[in-house]
Amino acid sequence: MRSAITIPENKTPFTAPTFRSCALAFAALGFLGGTAVAMAGSPAAKGAEKPDLSGVTGLKEWGVKAENLSPRGHNPLYFPLKPGFKFVMEYPDSKNGYYRKEVIVLDETEPFDVPGFGKFEAAVVQEEEFFDGVWTQQALNWFAIDKTTNAVYAFGELSWEVDHAGRKIFAGTWRVGEPDGNGIAEPGLLMPAEFKIGDKYLYEAHELEAHGYSENREEGLTMKVPAGTFKDCVKVREFNITDPDDITDKWWCKGVGIIKDTSDGELVESDGLPGKKVTEFGKFHKNPVQKIDAPVAKIDGFQASEIALKKIPGEVNSVKIERKGDHNVYAVEIIGAKDGVEWDVFVDIETGEIVGTDN
Repeated sequence: MRSAITIPENKTPFTAPTFRSCALAFAALGFLGGTAVAMAGSPAAKGAEKPDLSGVTGLKEWGVKAENLSPRGHNPLYFPLKPGFKFVMEYPDSKNGYYRKEVIVLDETEPFDVPGFGKFEAAVVQEEEFFDGVWTQQALNWFAIDKTTNAVYAFGELSWEVDHAGRKIFAGTWRVGEPDGNGIAEPGLLMPAEFKIGDKYLYEAHELEAHGYSENREEGLTMKVPAGTFKDCVKVREFNITDPDDITDKWWCKGVGIIKDTSDGELVESDGLPGKKVTEFGKFHKNPVQKIDAPVAKIDGFQASEIALKKIPGEVNSVKIERKGDHNVYAVEIIGAKDGVEWDVFVDIETGEIVGTDN
C-alpha cells in the first residue's frame, strides 16, 4: 500500500527542520511537565465500523512531484491556501465543554528538501483550540497544492498544548521524509483533484505520530450550519489506522471548504462566505492571560477512585491527572463490573466532583 520515498545512499533521510519548526519546538520543551489537554471529540460511528485498508492509495498512486507543489492555490472543495484566509468552527455541547477552533493561513511558508523527492514550499496553516474560552492548543500544519491538478496535500505538523498560565508545551511533530518506525513518512492527501465516491487515500502517513486514511462517502448534499446553507457538498469519513475506534466524518462544500466535522463542530464564520467577514477571530486572545498558581489537588487518587467507583462499580485499572476542558481531573479507568466495558471517570482534583465519563 505504501511506497517509500527513495533515500539516496549516504544521505540523511530528511533535511533538518527549519528555525520556524525546530527552534520553536525545542524552546517550548522548557515547559514540559504541564497537564495534558483533552481534545474535543465525538466519533462519527465509534465501534460501528473498522478500518478497511484494501484499495487505500498513497504517494506512488498519486504521482505527485515536488516541482508541481505550491504553498498557494485553491481546490474548490477545500479552503484557499491564501495568506490571511481564516475560518472558525464551534462545537457548543462537546463532552469537554464549549469547543472553538480558529484556523488561519499564515503569511510565511515552510521550506522542504526531501532527498529522492525534491524541494518545495508549503503553506503554514495555524489552528488554535479553546474550551469554554480557555486557550488549550496550537498547531502549525504544512500544506501544499499541486498546481497541475489542484489536489491538496499534507506534509506534517508541529503542535503545542497550552497550560493554565498560557505557556506552550511541546506536544509533538511529524514531517515528510523522517523515519516513522516502519520506513519514511510520506505526504497525506487532504482533498483529491477529482472527488469520486468510494476512493480511499492516506490523509496522514507517519506511522508513529499520525496515520490514517479517508474514504469519499457522499456527494451532492445540501447542508445547513450556523454559517448558512450550502449546496454541492460532499461527505468524507476519516479512519485512524492506529486507533480503530477513532472515526470522524467531515463535510466539505464547493467554494467554502469544510462546514461540519464530528470532532470540531460546525462552521460559524469564514472568509469564504460572500459579503461576510470573520469578526471575532482571536477574541479569546484580546485579554491577557491571568498568571495563576498551579491548581493543588485537594483529594488524592484513592479518594478519586472511591468517588469514581460509586458512579461506575468495578475494578480500577489506572488513575492519572490530566486536563479535561477547563478542569484538572483524575482520569480513573474502570472495568465495569456489570458489563466488562472500560470506562474513564473524570473527577475534579479540587472539588471531588465528577465532571464527565467516557467509554
